[in-house]
Amino acid sequence: MKTAFSTKTSVNVVAKVGLWLLLVAACGVAVAAILRLVSTIGYAFAGVTTVALPTLGISRTDPSAPSILGPKVQQVLHGGNIDLVLHDLPGDALVLNTAAAVLGQLTTLLVCAAVIMLCWRLLRGVPFAPTLTRSISIMGGVLVLIGVVVPILLGFSKLLIVDSLDNVLTVESPIGKGNLDYYIVFSVDLLPVVLGVALLLLAAVFAKGAQLQRDTEGLV
Repeated sequence: MKTAFSTKTSVNVVAKVGLWLLLVAACGVAVAAILRLVSTIGYAFAGVTTVALPTLGISRTDPSAPSILGPKVQQVLHGGNIDLVLHDLPGDALVLNTAAAVLGQLTTLLVCAAVIMLCWRLLRGVPFAPTLTRSISIMGGVLVLIGVVVPILLGFSKLLIVDSLDNVLTVESPIGKGNLDYYIVFSVDLLPVVLGVALLLLAAVFAKGAQLQRDTEGLV
């Protein structure tokens, strides 16, 4: 017959196993993000990139056929949006697009770092540490900043790319041409902002927990 002590021990073991699995998974995702970050920078040095653009024009051409948009375009991929595989981009556009991609991978790395820190602290039994609260607050703020900066970088990048292409305003063009505001709005991704706000709220909870722990220790 199970006692309360044995049940509590079993729960603790399961919780620790779950934390270790989450820790290992976060490390694996972080490694994958680093590898993708390296490949992104490598493609940038090779001058090749893929850019998603909204469909503002009506294309009468076969998606697999040579593009009317000029020699920069290697391939036109039709889907919900249009993905252009490009080479020999203008330098400014390539820098902006690469910076946005790097910040996108940094989002994954920051979330993984937060998960790793939380799991490690919980496994050690000391979750309420000032350094953890401060680190999570900084990560949350950076994620919110990334969510604001990346669409602006992508908006400018897409505008420069569209300006560099040929025959954008012809009826055969699959993309057409929008203004800067449109490309920025098209590039908005709320996930970094949501994750950043979640980390800031989590940091506030940990700060309150640390305060309650100090108050409790003062009563003993």
